[in-house]
Amino acid sequence: MQKSRVIISCLLALVLSCDSTHQKLKSLNDLKDIDFERSVPKHGLLLLHWFANVINIDNNNVLRLTFDPNTEDFGSHHYGNYENMLDPLPRGYRYFTVGNLYEETSNELPEYVLHPPVREYEGNNMDRILFRVTNSGVHIIDQVYLTQHYRQHEQQGTRYNPDHTYRISNSLLQQIRTFSVENNHMSLRQLRDRFHSNADDSQFRDIRNTWGKSLACLGLLLFIVIQEKHSKNKPIKNTPEKRHPSTVRRTTQPDYVVNMPDERYTLFYPNQSDQVHLEITTGGNGKATIVWRNVSRHKITEGAAVVLFQRDQEASSAYKLIMTSEGIYNTSVPLTEGLQVRLHKARRTCFFWTKLEEEICRGPEFQSPDPVSIADNAFLQLFVRDGKACARLFVKRSFRQWKSEFKQSWVGFYTSADRCTEDYEWWQWQWVTKFQQGPDVGDYNTLEYCSGLTIAPGVQTRFILKDYQETARITWQ
Repeated sequence: MQKSRVIISCLLALVLSCDSTHQKLKSLNDLKDIDFERSVPKHGLLLLHWFANVINIDNNNVLRLTFDPNTEDFGSHHYGNYENMLDPLPRGYRYFTVGNLYEETSNELPEYVLHPPVREYEGNNMDRILFRVTNSGVHIIDQVYLTQHYRQHEQQGTRYNPDHTYRISNSLLQQIRTFSVENNHMSLRQLRDRFHSNADDSQFRDIRNTWGKSLACLGLLLFIVIQEKHSKNKPIKNTPEKRHPSTVRRTTQPDYVVNMPDERYTLFYPNQSDQVHLEITTGGNGKATIVWRNVSRHKITEGAAVVLFQRDQEASSAYKLIMTSEGIYNTSVPLTEGLQVRLHKARRTCFFWTKLEEEICRGPEFQSPDPVSIADNAFLQLFVRDGKACARLFVKRSFRQWKSEFKQSWVGFYTSADRCTEDYEWWQWQWVTKFQQGPDVGDYNTLEYCSGLTIAPGVQTRFILKDYQETARITWQ
C-alpha cells in the first residue's frame, strides 16, 4: 500500500509538472510567433513593455521588483495558482498578478497602458502579467508569464487560460527594455538595425504620427512584433556561427565611392544555416573590417560583392567582389558609427572593373557600446569617429547644475584595462566641462570629446569624478 501511494504521488507530480509547462519566449522573434488577439490581446504587449521597463535587471541578469505587490502597487495582488496552472511554489516564494485595469491602484500604471492612443491596442482587461518572487524584502523575480483570462463565452469564470500562457525569458525582457520610452539613447534607426527590422523612413513617420514622439520607440516595437511579421519582405536573421571566417587576401583594387539607391532586397533560404551573415568589425589601425559568412555558391557564381556604406547613403563606400562563401575584407575606411555592409549583385566588366548592381541584403549598422550611468541624470558612452576613441556624455536637460557637479570631473582613455588611472597621455584625456556640444537626443543634451587614441579591442574610457576617483569605465570589444 505504501509503495502504491509513492507511485501515485510521483505520477501526480509528473502530471502537475507537465500541466505547468508553457511555451517559453526567448526573443522578439519568438514573440512574433504569437497570434495576438486570437490568443493574448495586443494590449498585453503594452503591459509587457511596461513591466520589462519598471523592473530592475542587474549585470548578472537578476530580476528585481521596484514596487511592492504586497501593498497592491500598480494594481498588483497575490495569485494563488489554485488550478495548478504554474509550477508549484518553492519555499519562500509567492505568485502575483498585475494588469487588472479596474483595480483601485491601477491608476499608477502609465497612460499608454491605461489609455492606449491606438484603439486596436485598448484590449478588454483580459491580459495579465504573472510573476513569481521571493518573500524577502529584496523581491527577486525568477519567473514571468504573459497570460489572459478565459473569454466570457468559455464559461470558465476568472481562471487564466493555460493554452494562452507564455513564459517570458530574461533575455526577451532585456530586448523589450531596449525600446524604453524613457532615457532611451537609441534612435529609431539604431533600434531598427539592431533588431534587423525592415522599417523605412515613411514607416518611421507613420509611427511618430500614430504614437507621438515620446512613444515612438514603443510604436516601433509593436510594428516589429505585430505588423512586420506579416510583411512579405522580412529581413534576414543574422545568426553568427562559431567557426572563424577564413582570411582573404586583399586585392590592390582601391576603395571606390558608391552611391546606390536605397532599395532593399532580402534573401530567403530553406533553413537557418543558409542565411547570410554580414557585419562590420574593428580592424587594424582603426579601420573598418567587413566580415561575411554563408553566401551561397549560386550567388558567388552569379557575381556578388560586399559593399561598405555610410549612414543615410553618404557615399564613402569600399567594395570587394567575393569569391568565397565566407571571409574578411580589411578596408581603408576609418571606423565610424553608422557604417553598414551590404551584399550586392556584381559583375566584372572590361579591364577587370566591377559593376555593382541591385542590393541583395544588408547587415546591421555598426554601433558603439551602450552608455553606462555616471549619475542619476547623466550617462557616459565610448564611441568611435574616424577610427579614434571618443567619449559622449548624455546629460538630461533638467540636470542644469551638471557643470558645477562635474567641475572637477574628467574622462581618460586607456589602451587596456591593465593601465592604472594615472597612466594616460596628455592627448588622451579632457575635462568634462570642455567637451564639445553634440546633437540632442530625446530629453538629453550630448557632449563629445574625441581623443587621438586609435580605437582597438581592449581600449577603455573612464569617468573620473574628481582627482582619480573612478565612477565608470567602458571597454571596446
